[in-house]
Amino acid sequence: MEQSMNKTPIKWRASAIVLAVCLVLMVVTSVIGHNIQTAGGSVRTEELTFTTDVGASSHAKLFIPETATAETPAPAILLCHGYTASEDAMEANAIELSRRGYVVMALDMYGHGESTLPPDGYKQAEMGNVENYAPDLGSYSALQQFKNYDFIDLTKIGMLGHSMGTAAIQEGAYLAYAKWQAAYTVAYNEAVAAGSDETTAAYTAYGAAMNSGIVLPGSMVLTGYNYNVRNINDLTYNGVTAENGVFPLFAAPVNICTIQGTYDEFSGLLWGVEDSSQYTSSFKFAYGTGGATNVPSGTYFMYGDASATPLTREEAVTAAASAAVTMKPIRAAYSFDGTHSDTYYDETAISYGMDFFDITLRGGVATIEPTQQVWHGRAACGLIGLCATLVAFVALALTLLRVPFFSTIVRPAAPSMSTVHGAKGVIGYIIPYIIFLLPAPLLYYWLVGYPYYMQPQWFKFLTKFMPNSFFNMAPMNSLMLFNGVVGGVFLVLYLLVFFLIGRKKGATLDNTGLKLPFTQILKSLLLAVLSFGGIYAVVYACSALSGTNFSFFKFNIMPMDSTHWVAFFKYLPVWLLFFLLCSVIYNSLTRINNAPAWLNYLLCAVVSCGGLAVMFAYDYGKLFSTGVRGIQYIPGTTSPEWLAAVGMSFPTALAGIMLFGLLFILPITAVMSRVLHKKTGSVWLGGFLTAFIVLVFTISHMVVSI
Repeated sequence: MEQSMNKTPIKWRASAIVLAVCLVLMVVTSVIGHNIQTAGGSVRTEELTFTTDVGASSHAKLFIPETATAETPAPAILLCHGYTASEDAMEANAIELSRRGYVVMALDMYGHGESTLPPDGYKQAEMGNVENYAPDLGSYSALQQFKNYDFIDLTKIGMLGHSMGTAAIQEGAYLAYAKWQAAYTVAYNEAVAAGSDETTAAYTAYGAAMNSGIVLPGSMVLTGYNYNVRNINDLTYNGVTAENGVFPLFAAPVNICTIQGTYDEFSGLLWGVEDSSQYTSSFKFAYGTGGATNVPSGTYFMYGDASATPLTREEAVTAAASAAVTMKPIRAAYSFDGTHSDTYYDETAISYGMDFFDITLRGGVATIEPTQQVWHGRAACGLIGLCATLVAFVALALTLLRVPFFSTIVRPAAPSMSTVHGAKGVIGYIIPYIIFLLPAPLLYYWLVGYPYYMQPQWFKFLTKFMPNSFFNMAPMNSLMLFNGVVGGVFLVLYLLVFFLIGRKKGATLDNTGLKLPFTQILKSLLLAVLSFGGIYAVVYACSALSGTNFSFFKFNIMPMDSTHWVAFFKYLPVWLLFFLLCSVIYNSLTRINNAPAWLNYLLCAVVSCGGLAVMFAYDYGKLFSTGVRGIQYIPGTTSPEWLAAVGMSFPTALAGIMLFGLLFILPITAVMSRVLHKKTGSVWLGGFLTAFIVLVFTISHMVVSI
């Protein structure tokens, strides 16, 4: 009796101590992350919300260095993230550029982060007045916001995008120059009509256009995307070839560089070359540079110079400064050793972009060498804070589990159906284990497809579960389809094992971990809600106080707006069913009764994503060894019948990138399920809590498609 009484407070203290440590880590990493983000206080940040030219509400974050004043206005850079991300994905660039004296605006693109989609029926005259078509995704209107700040030098404006954001900034720049040209044309015609000669009319028109208040970019950095080459016949991106292409910005005095990873998964789709290291040999590169091809990385050259005669850095500075007068901007091409998403967090890629802005906007002056970067600390804080958040969810649940009201859900854990003795037992365990590893990798690319759906861009690819007014997130729809189908397969396999093998061993409903009175199931749900909600409230508080989120690479748990919360509850039932089933499998089949605890944790973690991990290793192993992915196209889209009907095969690139996040969160939540089952004897608490966690992990940064 004495030993039993002594154990309770020890267990209480253990979970409470872990919880306290996690909360401290969340707060500390937020504070340190904020300090790094603001360069020790020398950069201030502001949140900005504005209405775009097509009526959307756009959100952005400003990074304003203390050196930027009305007396000494600074150059400014607009940063635009890629698909399924938000402005926080551009933090590394924002941190490095702002601490070098650039004013930076990191924008949430339409439907991402806190920016809405435009209301139905919008049009842009420069885009042919096509209804519901605004491919700049808010970048043009964001560009125009710079004129509201007297500490910005409007003659020195740059734009940097990643992937979808790169496509968007080109459209935003095109809109700005098209509007400028329209203002010029109107003023010119008026001057001629008033009797001015052509030369005088041109000077008058130029002055009128420059005074029209349109902010124009002078420098652009394109990462992880091609030059926006249109079909000259209808000005769409459909059916573009080397014979019918046109680059709309070719006549604009914009200095542009491209930065491409040598292992970029999207190279075939975007550049038309399967090996990304060869992207400068593509016809789209030639269009964007005025004829250049096969350009070595790091080369500066003039637009229109087909031989790409290299310029020295000093010559590039001179040429870039006079581009608006000579109408001969410079081009540069860069490659770095990395994948598509690495552009966000690659020192070399980031340094290339900063150096190009120094050349084109600052006369070649570098206040801090591009290679001297400090953003790693902010990224480390994001990862540590994220991991602390994940542990805190479980630590709070275990702490609350000691409260008398919730302690009634605790019951002795029934044995698993798996007990391994000898070689025969090992084989009998391994065979079903491997069978459960197979459905996910075999079905993943079939079900996830290429879930890119950006209505304002008219980009609707092979999304297997198209978004609608109820399920309005294309990537989440793909994950829901994956969870539903794979969950159905798992259920059938589990029932077969249970009735054909488990029952012979005496297994009953008790062994599944599901047998719990209904009131106790409700208590488990309430405990999961309180544990999830309590820690998520801390996530909100840390974000509000520090302006930073717990994010790293593709891994995020961040505050959500009302639109995302509504979607959260719509998708939740499928996540609940799937992760409850997973919890049953982990604890009643994967777990081995006579194995040490550490091995059972490992077995649960591996079964959660082992098949996907092997597929991923093969896929990306081929990419890194040959330059081309091992699983290049979605199954079924390379058949003659498909090509005849659709006209193109769909790459697996986007589904492959989404897999990064799953390989991170699935084994973590599998271990969570095992921990919570071990403490409660049932699968309900683990199933509920892990469903909440995985859903918020995937949905908090997800794009709203409709």
